[in-house]
Amino acid sequence: MAEGNSEGSKMSIMRIVQVLIRESDREHPLTQQEILELLEKEYGMTVSRKSVSRNLNRLKEAGLPVMCREVRRVINGKESPLSLDWYWDHLLSQDELKILIDLLYFSHLPAQQVRQLTDKLKRIQSRTFNDGKGNIKNLPSSAKPAECGAELAILSKAMNQKKMISFYFDHYEADGKRHHGYTISGEAKLYRASPYQIIATDERYVLLCNLEGSEEISIFRVDLMSDISILDTPARLQTTLSGLAEGEKLSDWVYPWHGIYTGSPLPCSFEADWHLMSDIVNDFGKSARLVSARQNLVTVELTIQPEALKAWTLRHAPLVRVISPSFLKEEVKEAAEALHRLYGSS
Repeated sequence: MAEGNSEGSKMSIMRIVQVLIRESDREHPLTQQEILELLEKEYGMTVSRKSVSRNLNRLKEAGLPVMCREVRRVINGKESPLSLDWYWDHLLSQDELKILIDLLYFSHLPAQQVRQLTDKLKRIQSRTFNDGKGNIKNLPSSAKPAECGAELAILSKAMNQKKMISFYFDHYEADGKRHHGYTISGEAKLYRASPYQIIATDERYVLLCNLEGSEEISIFRVDLMSDISILDTPARLQTTLSGLAEGEKLSDWVYPWHGIYTGSPLPCSFEADWHLMSDIVNDFGKSARLVSARQNLVTVELTIQPEALKAWTLRHAPLVRVISPSFLKEEVKEAAEALHRLYGSS
């Protein structure tokens, strides 16, 4: 197709956009000659170099993300800049796109859905993009993400308005049905709380809040909250909670590890079989400090929510022994004795 009328001119500028989007990026710019060749190869369109140059500049002046390298030159004593290396400045860089695709592979979504979404993401970059994951298959989760859009909207509104909320917190019983939590007298328990933050983790949304009459931070799974209402009462300021140490943030109270654990982080220490060093590094990262190593044991110190360390210790029993704090050592001991009673008599 030759460019010879206004319709052809409109078509050529559209094709130039398509060529730039699919064939170029910051690391792979195109010369005007390469654009000409791609127009003919991909779309059978013959366009003059002058027309390509004019249309590229039109796109740039129109505010589209069309970039080039400007070279200063002087012809017959007059400055005549030269535009080289044209490319489409994609909204997402290749590194940013790789991060999004990694999130999909680690999301536990159905494998087919991951492939479909990955393919769509790849189409917003140039053909040069290669994430190197052609032979990777993710492991879908057996559990489906909780549907709680309406609840999230109400909670977000309450937090924006800095208002308290009331709600019931549900659970499932042996009949397989969902029930409200109960008070000691057997009535449905209605909670009143100041909502502060919603956290997304392990395919669940979790609310961090302060229950009326408490000084601590409490957590509730949003998908198990029901009949949420926004109250006229102003929410309590986080800075007034005595349960939060000076300078402590909400994020300090939350530790995600096969679940969510809350509470003020405390200095803790434990002994572990040296074979657990990979798990220690993977689970605690740089927060774990190796204090000593002798024979087959390592001693580790870290600051963490005690409940999180308790769960980690029980998961790796009998290869871990808590040293401090003393109350945590006793809690793990009691849990171990309860397990012994459960299994030891049979």
